[in-house]
Amino acid sequence: MTQSQLEHLLRAAGALAEADAIIVIGSQAILATCPDAPGELLVSREADVFPLNDPQKADLIDGSIGEG
Repeated sequence: MTQSQLEHLLRAAGALAEADAIIVIGSQAILATCPDAPGELLVSREADVFPLNDPQKADLIDGSIGEG
């Protein structure tokens, strides 16, 4: 995943969850501080995200734009 792909995911997740702040956990969180991370760190095609103020909406995000 690239930084631009993560940004797209965050915009989509924010729109679905009606949230301004989305938390990224897991390996793709590195893209927030190191957009030019080595390729070995960018092989994952998914990111774990949830809205800061409503973590329960993680299921809504995953069900709508999650795996697949």
